[in-house]
Amino acid sequence: MFNMEYIGQRVSELRKLRNLTQMELADIMNISFQAVSNWERGTSMPDISKLPELASLFGVTIDALLGEKSGLLESVVNEKAADYLKSNTVTADEFKNIAPILKPEQADTVFESVKPPFKLSDIADIAPFISHDIINQLALKAAETGNYKDLDEIVPFVSREIINDIAKKMISEGHSIADIVPFVSRDIIGELAEKSYALNGLSALDDIAPFIPKDILQKIAEQEYDSRGLKHFDTIAPFLNRAYLNELAQKAIQKDGIKAISAIAPFLDKNMLSEYVREKYL
Repeated sequence: MFNMEYIGQRVSELRKLRNLTQMELADIMNISFQAVSNWERGTSMPDISKLPELASLFGVTIDALLGEKSGLLESVVNEKAADYLKSNTVTADEFKNIAPILKPEQADTVFESVKPPFKLSDIADIAPFISHDIINQLALKAAETGNYKDLDEIVPFVSREIINDIAKKMISEGHSIADIVPFVSRDIIGELAEKSYALNGLSALDDIAPFIPKDILQKIAEQEYDSRGLKHFDTIAPFLNRAYLNELAQKAIQKDGIKAISAIAPFLDKNMLSEYVREKYL
């Protein structure tokens, strides 16, 4: 990316050569004093629409102002990007370099011309600069081809509706949604958890248990207890209501003895266990 500290130093140097204060430069450019101050401190860059005016004011080229030559940037500034993109290949590095100063529509146009296309795992770095529509399309394409492993890189930028659809598809195919579950709508997590449990048992809930609604988790717990007892409950025990867990433990002890609760003992009410020991052994 452009070296903002270098550009800030250039702006400061050229401003002083023109014998202008930061306030005077701000007035000429019709921007705030804070904007000029941020430029010169290297914390932000001039907007792309201001580059021609700023370069003209200082009597330098845009390349000289920015410290490097970019035919792509020049074409965008001069509103000739379409012509440039027809006859030139834009690399991922070139796009990353100028993306922070492009307007969203400009960024989308250039992004779609990058060759070879960005890998999904690299999109997070440039996601703030391209539209949600493009990111949504990339997420959907990844889901269509079963490329779920890199989705977590862009999921914070994907619309909730599309994340929900992808999560449903992943569950139906037997995949874990652990990497994207924080972004799935709360009102469908219960439904997804039940489907996941039906397909792969309690082990499928290892990483999503904290997000499952308590009533759904208890419903799953009842099904699991009826079919397999408590031996695999350590996955969900920390997230179940303590009183309910104690009730299950008491039922299991009465049916199969104290060994039946070994998987969930750390999560039980210690008073309940003490009372059982006193009644049984003292």
